[in-house]
Amino acid sequence: MNVSYAQHSELLERLTGQNSNSLEFIILATGALDTDDRKTLFSLLQESTRVLKNGGLLFVQGRPKILPELGVYLEKHLTFKYWFAIESTLSKAARLPSVHAGVMLFTKGKGRFNIKQVRFPHQICKACERTLKDWGGKAHLMNPEGYVISDVIKDLPTTDNYSQISKPLFDILIQMLDFHPSKKRRQDKLINTPLAEISGLVGPVEALLWKRLAESRAQYVLPGFPLSTAAKNGKVSSPTIRPVTSAGTLLSLPKGSVGSLSEVERPIVDKNKLYNVIHQGDAVEILRQYPDESVDLVFADPPYNLDKNYTVYDDEQAEHKYIEWCNTWLAEYARILKPAGSLFVLNLPRWALHHANFLNRRLHFQNWIVWDALSEPRGKVMPAHYALLFYSKHPTNFTFNYEAVSPIDARHYCLRASCIRQRKKMGDDDKANLNDIWWDVHRIKHRRDRDYHPCQLPEPFMSRIIRLATHPGDVVLDAFGGAGTTPVTALQLGRRYIAIDLDADYVNIMQRKIEQIENSGQIQRQSVKQESRAVSKKALQLELRQLTSDLGRLPTPEDVKEKSRYDLDIFLKSFPTWGKALKAAKLEMQS
Repeated sequence: MNVSYAQHSELLERLTGQNSNSLEFIILATGALDTDDRKTLFSLLQESTRVLKNGGLLFVQGRPKILPELGVYLEKHLTFKYWFAIESTLSKAARLPSVHAGVMLFTKGKGRFNIKQVRFPHQICKACERTLKDWGGKAHLMNPEGYVISDVIKDLPTTDNYSQISKPLFDILIQMLDFHPSKKRRQDKLINTPLAEISGLVGPVEALLWKRLAESRAQYVLPGFPLSTAAKNGKVSSPTIRPVTSAGTLLSLPKGSVGSLSEVERPIVDKNKLYNVIHQGDAVEILRQYPDESVDLVFADPPYNLDKNYTVYDDEQAEHKYIEWCNTWLAEYARILKPAGSLFVLNLPRWALHHANFLNRRLHFQNWIVWDALSEPRGKVMPAHYALLFYSKHPTNFTFNYEAVSPIDARHYCLRASCIRQRKKMGDDDKANLNDIWWDVHRIKHRRDRDYHPCQLPEPFMSRIIRLATHPGDVVLDAFGGAGTTPVTALQLGRRYIAIDLDADYVNIMQRKIEQIENSGQIQRQSVKQESRAVSKKALQLELRQLTSDLGRLPTPEDVKEKSRYDLDIFLKSFPTWGKALKAAKLEMQS
C-alpha cells in the first residue's frame, strides 16, 4: 500500500497535480488547517473529490462546529456514510464540557463500499466483573475476539483529536479500510490487484504530531491486543503515545404528501391558552401563530426519512424536500425562542449536518451532543450515533443548570439494574462529570414501556435536556409530540408544555398520559405477555454450536435432520434465515 503525506503548504498543490480517479483513499485533517480560509478549504474538498476513484474513501477530521458546512458541500458530490464521534481530551470551551471530535466518512459513487470490521477488546465492569455491555441473555453470541466498533469510539487513549489525528485514531482509520487485494473482472476472468497499487494521501502532516516524535521500539496496539512478533523483536517501530490528562412524527408535510394540508383543517391557536396544551395539526402552521420569543426550550425529534410506519405520513421524501421542510420549522423554532432559551434537535448524523449548517447562521452553536444509543448490531460499523444538536439564542447568557444533571455514574460500571443496586448498597459509587457523549441512557428496550409509535424516546433522555435547559415554570415545546415523552416529562418536572402532532391517534395518546399524570401522578401501562416458545432461540443456537464442534464445520439443515435432538422445523420457524441460526456456531468455528 502506497501512503503519501503532504505538508500544509503543499497539500492543495499535491491534490491539484494528481490525476483524476487515481486514489483509493484520502485522510484530510481540517483541525490543522485555517478553517476561516473557506476558499482554500473548499478547493481541497473539490480536488479530493476529483482524484478519488469510484468506491474510494474520504475521511474528514475536525471540530463539530466546522464539519457540518463541509459535509453539506461534500454530499453534493459524494455519498455520506458515517460521522465517527471520537472521545478526545476534555475541552471546556463550551458550557457543556466537550470530548467530541468528529471524523466524517464519504465514499465516491453508489457502488461497493470498501470497509472492514475492526474489533476492540471487551471492557469489564469494575463492580460485577461482567462485560460493560449487557448482552441481554445473548452472551453466547459474544465474539471472544472483542466487540465491533461503532460510530461512537470511546476506548482509544484520551488525547487531542480536535487539531490533530492521533496515532491510535490514525491506526483505526487505516484498519477499517478494505486493503486486501481486490478482484477485478477482465474479459470474464478475475485477477488480483497487487496491494502495492493501492494509493492514498494524508494531510496536512502537521496534524500528525506522532510522526515527529521520537520513535519507540514498541509498536502501539489497542488495549488487550498482543504485539506482533516483529514488533517485539524491534523490527517494526512506531511512535510512542504521550499520555494526556484528562419521536416523533413529521407534522408539516410537503405538497402532495400523504396527509397534506388539503386533508387537514387549518388549526387555530387559542391566544388565551398558549401553554399546557396539545395541538393537532400541521407543525409549521401552528408554530407561526406563536409570538416571537415566547418559548424557553424547543425540542424536535422528527422522522428520519427512513420509511418508518407512520399512519398519516409517507416517511420517504425526496432528500431536498425533506431538508427544505426541516429548515422551515427550524426557522420558526429560532423565532419563537426566548433570549435565554435553547434549542435541541435529535436526528441521524446525515441530516444533522444540514440542520447544523442551517442553524449556524441563526443561533449560537453550543454542542453536537452524541447519544451513544446502539439500536441493533448490523454492518461493518455498528450504528450507534444519534446527533443531538444544542444551540442557544444568546452566545453566553442562556439557562444552563449543569449541576442538575452532573455528575453521573462512572463509565467503568455497567448499566445492569442488579449491578447498580448491589454496588450502591456496598458504597461502590464512583462518579464522572457529564460531557457531550451520552452513553448512559438506553433506548427503550421493552414493549411494556413503549406505546404504539415507531419512534419513542426514553423519559430519562428528555428529563436530562429539560432539567439542563429550563427552570420550573418555563415553557417546553415539541412540535413532533408523537407518544408524548416531552410534554409528560415537562409536566412531571413542573414545567409548562406545548406539544403538536398531525396524527389524532398520537394526540389522544398524549392527552391520556397527561390526564393520568394530573390524576394519579404516573402513567398506567398494561402488562405485555411474552410469546412462549417450546424451545428458546438460545437453546437452538447452542445446539448448532455443539453440532459445529462435533462436525468440525458449520452444520446444514440436513445435518440437523440427522443429528439434532430438535426438529428442523423449529429452527426454520425461529429464525428468519439459516445464517441467523448459525450465529453462535460461527463463533465456534472462529475459536
